[in-house]
Amino acid sequence: KKYKPEPIPSIPIGDHFPWLTHSKSPPPVRENNLPPNPHVEEATPLFIGFTRNWPLLLQCVSSYIAAGWPPEDIYVVENTGTFHANQHNELELQNPFFLNYTALGILGVHILETPTLLSFAQLQNFFLHTALERGWPFFWWSHMDVLVLSDEEVKKNDRDHDWDHDPYATIYERCVGLLRYLNGPDMPPWATHFFEYDHLALVNRDAYLDVGAWDTHIPYYASDCDMYLRLHWEGYWQPQSEAGLVFDVSTVLDDIMALFRVPGARATAHREAQMKREQDMWPWVDKEGETFAHLVEVAKRMQDAKWADEGVRRNDWQTRQTGGQADTFYRDPEGFEAGLQTLVDAGRRVFADKWGHRGCDLLAMGIEGKDEWRLERDWDVKE
Repeated sequence: KKYKPEPIPSIPIGDHFPWLTHSKSPPPVRENNLPPNPHVEEATPLFIGFTRNWPLLLQCVSSYIAAGWPPEDIYVVENTGTFHANQHNELELQNPFFLNYTALGILGVHILETPTLLSFAQLQNFFLHTALERGWPFFWWSHMDVLVLSDEEVKKNDRDHDWDHDPYATIYERCVGLLRYLNGPDMPPWATHFFEYDHLALVNRDAYLDVGAWDTHIPYYASDCDMYLRLHWEGYWQPQSEAGLVFDVSTVLDDIMALFRVPGARATAHREAQMKREQDMWPWVDKEGETFAHLVEVAKRMQDAKWADEGVRRNDWQTRQTGGQADTFYRDPEGFEAGLQTLVDAGRRVFADKWGHRGCDLLAMGIEGKDEWRLERDWDVKE
């Protein structure tokens, strides 16, 4: 037998949120971003799925809370396939599947555990199942590799609004407003409302169930094309608009507390070159806290870094942690990723065979829902 070369060791992850490490209470949310009290009439659950990279998940969850989403409405779905290992603190920090239940408990969010490791399509059906079991007709879901901010430059569209005490609508308030708008009189039947595509999405549970939910034979990429096209063919409206600022990121702030604008917490990203003008602002930040404009600027740079060189390394965050060799649930990171890629490729082949075409442009090809599994593969058809 001949072994492959040893992988290059990764840089160990550190503590990106010292406040949670040393505090028994959640960080303070800015007054204008506090969730409505009492709670709005609607149930407003937000699912965030997690498999790998704890710091990125912590940043995502924290950003939603800092932006105004009620923590008690956030459901982190632990999809690690490690059973109760994280609950029992049996995984070390460097294990890719490590999840800190204590930290999430301090933040006030819920954790749901999948019975085993689910694919993307299966996880989406788990969201639907949970919503059905809990009586939630609508829910939001978010990718974990995002950072969100409430847009402080967007005014509330209310002529009687108290501009002095509430100058802008939070991402949560705007999402609730969109839900009420979609369910208003004379509106067409709808299935999905996209915010930055499905980095954040609002789902009408029964519309998805009406068309058969997600096709689990297409486990990863192309599953979204299949789902959203089937909803389209069944006549469901799927609009898109903004509710806040949603950034697609793969790196984590050195101190996530900066999202809460607490004095002394600076918005810096690991190994990112600091501009002199930013360093000149540090005395202000140490006294007053971060500014909205600077948080937006840093988040944009983080997003640009993820998509540098046409995004060829945009998913590197999934294999960044490589420790935990002594843990019961250790999986070789390269081997785990190789297995996933095999399933990704298989799913793309299933999608192509199902619709007789490679690619998501089925509408342009004149393909309809009734054509499912009925078409010859167009790459085999000779003119």
